[in-house]
Amino acid sequence: MACGGDLPVSERIASTRVLALRSEVLTPLTPEDPELGLRCEVLPFERVRLTPWVVTPEGPLDLASPDFDPLWIACNLGPGQGLFACLKAALPLKLADIPECPVPAVADLDPAVNSLPEPPSPCILPADGSDDGVQDFTVPLASALLIGGDLEVTMISQSAGSPDTADCAAVLLANASELPNDCLYAVQRVSVGPIERLLALAASFGVDLPPELGEVPPPDQIPDGDRNPRILDFSVVRVGADGESFDLGPQPRGAVVTANLGDTLKISTNVPAGDLQSFEVPINGGAGGSETQTETLDGGWFRSWGDLLANGSDDVMSINEWTLTPGNQDVEETPPNGRATLFYVLRDSRLGVDWWWISVEVPTPAP
Repeated sequence: MACGGDLPVSERIASTRVLALRSEVLTPLTPEDPELGLRCEVLPFERVRLTPWVVTPEGPLDLASPDFDPLWIACNLGPGQGLFACLKAALPLKLADIPECPVPAVADLDPAVNSLPEPPSPCILPADGSDDGVQDFTVPLASALLIGGDLEVTMISQSAGSPDTADCAAVLLANASELPNDCLYAVQRVSVGPIERLLALAASFGVDLPPELGEVPPPDQIPDGDRNPRILDFSVVRVGADGESFDLGPQPRGAVVTANLGDTLKISTNVPAGDLQSFEVPINGGAGGSETQTETLDGGWFRSWGDLLANGSDDVMSINEWTLTPGNQDVEETPPNGRATLFYVLRDSRLGVDWWWISVEVPTPAP
């Protein structure tokens, strides 16, 4: 009796939402194979880009829009700390009291000093000189990151109808129990490593690390970092209410196709099987050695209107059906303004992510 209406179904995009946040190395320390996905696991002194994927019922949000004005707070997570543990432990804070993150450089390392430079944590990532809504920054060198920690990055932004970004941040930083619904918040772990690469990097800089971290492995035993998976294509077959099929072929990101009410769009996506990386996982904290695991995939489907056959998928070839009839909790009998959008987010079992979207225009039925 105390419950109100049903909670919104997770796959329905009824308001502005952050569906994903991707990190990708822009300037690697060593040359990399261009045929592979961009690396999302980072090393100190590498230039990295953070890209949010923010969607609305009308489609992806224009990140250059004045309604989107993100603020980025970086914090050094210690080994084993959960996501948001770093900033949460520092709350309550005032925005004006959080320092700007210094831009690290190799020249900052002083061979005469045994200790590592310790950047402030938390700190605000400095503006990268662009208003494109993405954030570029240089990964710091800090003791917490060299002993198994990661970067925790919190994004805070205003959106249409919300308080401004500073007000949105003030509520979060005050450790309030309730946050404004229209403000945008996202927290992402940016993995630093793998440890073998960190050991080799520290050795090249002459940095002495604790012996419990192990010896620097030979070059052929240094694994590649975690990379973002890649969606190769997004193929669409339109099936009419009478069962007749029309192969629309591969569609680019953001494509707009036309269909009728009652039609079904059969969609298939492909990921290169070679993009699924193998990696070592310690057993009992390393006391029992390690075991080799291979990444798995987790695809999530979202829609602004319509009915989905499935909300998730876990294969390198993902198949779904989107029927142009009112779905669960859709109020209108036809897509608002004659257009509906389907969003697809692909994640691997570590921190890699990719996404795609397609819109369909539905002619208004004759009266």
